[in-house]
Amino acid sequence: MDLYGYAGKILFVDLTERRFREEPVDAEMAGSFLGGHGFNCRLIHEFVDPLVSPLSPENGIFIGTGPFSGTLVPGSAELTITEKLPLTGGFGTHAGGGHFALMLKSSGYDEVVITGRSQEPVVLVVHEEGVDFRDASELWGKDAFQTVDELRRIHEPCSIIPIGEAGENLVPISVTCQDKLGTLGFGGLPAVMGSKNLKGIVAVQGNRGIKVADPSRLLKSVGAMMKRVMDYKHRPFLIKGGTYAMTAGWLKAQGYDTEAWTKRHVEARKALACPACPMGDKERIRIMEGEFSPMLSHMTHFMAEEETSAATALDNYNRAVKRLDVFNRTGICMLNFRWTLDLMTLLFREGIITKEDTDGIDLDRISYETMLRLIQMTARREGFGELLAEGILGASRRIGREAEQYAYHIKGCGLFIEPRLESMHTMAFSQLVHPGRPNYACGGIGIYMPGRPVEEFRAHGNRIGMTDEELERVFTERGYNTGRLTKHAEDWFSLFNALGQCHRLYIHRFHSIETFMDYLQSVTSMEMDRTTFLQCGERIWNLHKLLNVRAGLGRQDDLPPKQWFEPLETPRGQFVLRDYFSGEPIGREDVERNLDEYYDERGWEISTGEPTPAKLKELGLETLSTQP
Repeated sequence: MDLYGYAGKILFVDLTERRFREEPVDAEMAGSFLGGHGFNCRLIHEFVDPLVSPLSPENGIFIGTGPFSGTLVPGSAELTITEKLPLTGGFGTHAGGGHFALMLKSSGYDEVVITGRSQEPVVLVVHEEGVDFRDASELWGKDAFQTVDELRRIHEPCSIIPIGEAGENLVPISVTCQDKLGTLGFGGLPAVMGSKNLKGIVAVQGNRGIKVADPSRLLKSVGAMMKRVMDYKHRPFLIKGGTYAMTAGWLKAQGYDTEAWTKRHVEARKALACPACPMGDKERIRIMEGEFSPMLSHMTHFMAEEETSAATALDNYNRAVKRLDVFNRTGICMLNFRWTLDLMTLLFREGIITKEDTDGIDLDRISYETMLRLIQMTARREGFGELLAEGILGASRRIGREAEQYAYHIKGCGLFIEPRLESMHTMAFSQLVHPGRPNYACGGIGIYMPGRPVEEFRAHGNRIGMTDEELERVFTERGYNTGRLTKHAEDWFSLFNALGQCHRLYIHRFHSIETFMDYLQSVTSMEMDRTTFLQCGERIWNLHKLLNVRAGLGRQDDLPPKQWFEPLETPRGQFVLRDYFSGEPIGREDVERNLDEYYDERGWEISTGEPTPAKLKELGLETLSTQP
């Protein structure tokens, strides 16, 4: 029987024994979990001990594509990777764009599962005949971009997931990029790769095409969507100036001087796109004058990268590019590094740490040059960098001396969104409840900027398949229930990660429950009604939660940090946590009530945050225990 939309095989790789095996994709698993994030979670539950140490050989790296990957569906280049994270101790999933999903499926694989530990540095090369284990001794010590360049020289056409020095040194706040562009690994994927002596993973382009069920119907559906995409009034701004230009108005409202920076960015930028993407929101930046010139860099976005240390606007722009380039090359997570350094600065001012702890660095006066040096020290675990490498919670626990009471984090990670500046909307709230690691995009409900009227949220609820009963339960005339709406946003987001679909706003906005169901039937021949299709997203989300419950994460890990309920002092004034619509201040009891309502909407135990037996049975997961 043809399994339309799928390459048809799962590749299992044992680095310890340097051997591999293949298994066919099970049609029943495809129907229940679709692919990508769904396959990752299902296979983890089957093959990984939930109490496994993140840096042990037994921890697995699960790399999943979706049925849309490698097809004409616009934005269908998303790759998902799931593993147990060293930064949080939970099972986390990362999704990023690039060419890897396309290359992997062209070689005949929907999924790769990597376990074990190589005795020597190795690069895993996946191709149509299986796997090559390539010696990586000469690559060890090279940065992520150098690694991509060297492997591409040998294996092109291909796609590459590398690690830099941070991954080699098992830094929990490490991240990576596939092909220098699609960010992956928040919470320490490169550290897991480094623990396996795995310098990189290469997917070589094969010749095995993806067979779709109804090519004519797919072409018609894609054509209709592409007309809407090409007519999108903001598309020219995105192509010209990237995410920075698209968000300039929002950044300006927060106090950034965006005009000079937008001009510089447009001059330096070339738009890059993932396969099947009509937007091109990733970028290559070439600096030809001023400090650090000539310089060429790649990045997945350039948002809010302000710098004021130089004497000219040109050099301030160049310094911002250089800083982000150093983060990407070394493989240090910019967000977690900054939050950890902020904590260290606070502890320095409180006298809890001194220059003896910081290698003589005055954290009240960090120059631009010192900042670059600190990033590199962190990647190499040198001196004070050894402390920064552990992240907010790990660093504060190492320090002791009551440092942990100052740690501002969610599940040991830095925040994506500071809700005191923006309000308690679904993206801010979803940081708390995302399984295994904080994430904000899953709560985006497709509307990423503050200040939207309730009618737009209700219309989007219709677009993602919410029933009339759910809409009435979630929305009022003047607002929405944050906890309850987040549940439906997450289930929708879950479908994107299972299908292999990009969820960035600029492509997300053109999809709906109807387009997804149309594409699903065109590509795979699967016929599902709205309820059954949305239940796939809910099933995957519940299984992801179940993995983390089995790993020991519960309601206590979803609680809001105490700092949310303290005033935030900024140069623009004092900010407190407020309701999205009313603007009224809210307190801990309000957020914990949102948490209760979120669990209730999901059908989980309110006291523990665990999926109930009834919910697991409803989703066909009743045979999967919540216990290790």
